[in-house]
Amino acid sequence: MVTKCQELVDSYLAWLRNRISVADIDGVCEITTPFLDRHNDCLQIYVVGTASGLRLSDDGYIIGDLESSGCSFDTPNRRSLLRTILNGFGVREHDGELYVEASPTSFPQKKHALTQAMLAVNDLFMTGKQRVATLFLEDVAHFLDGHDVRFSPNVEFTGKTGFTHKFDFLIPKSRSYPERLIRAINNPGRNAATSVLFSWTDTKDVRSRDSRFYVFLNDAERPLNSDLLCAFQGYDVQTISWSQRNEFVEELVA
Repeated sequence: MVTKCQELVDSYLAWLRNRISVADIDGVCEITTPFLDRHNDCLQIYVVGTASGLRLSDDGYIIGDLESSGCSFDTPNRRSLLRTILNGFGVREHDGELYVEASPTSFPQKKHALTQAMLAVNDLFMTGKQRVATLFLEDVAHFLDGHDVRFSPNVEFTGKTGFTHKFDFLIPKSRSYPERLIRAINNPGRNAATSVLFSWTDTKDVRSRDSRFYVFLNDAERPLNSDLLCAFQGYDVQTISWSQRNEFVEELVA
């Protein structure tokens, strides 16, 4: 299994290398990543030189796109959650622009952090008409709280590759159950699954051998894809469909 996990990491890194493209636009480096937004467009990062190093930015795309779709950040709750997410990745926000400062040495990790933050913010907010004001991550937190599940939010671990990965919740080890890591995916799809599986396979070998990984999947808008569920199952990831969340209460509380 260790060999298979290493092969997965190697294939993922090769996939990244083969699908990243760069362009020089009037002295600004435009990096097109293979990660997709909710419109199935590739996320792009812009890099400019500064007096102290490099500045990586999304040029205001993520927040601007959400706001143009009616998902604004005009409530204290949403602003607070946005700050929490960005702080977890070490990313800053100014006038709707997501950015990080980097040096040539720290560039790989900073780019990784900015990309992950863009995906997290892009994925977080429900844009369906019936639930536009509801946050899926907040729903999961309320569910855990409501059933007295002990957890720590927004935890980070450094994987074998040296990349830092954020998990939404950590349920500590108990007498009857091992440590459990949790991610909540608002918009389940291939892009999200690839990112989450890499985070888990890169992290699992630096955690306890019996650590478990759970993924909450939002199926409120549409049924979950069977291929997606099989992909998670193939890497021993326990999926929890939001509509069936109550079936896992006893396991999460233990």
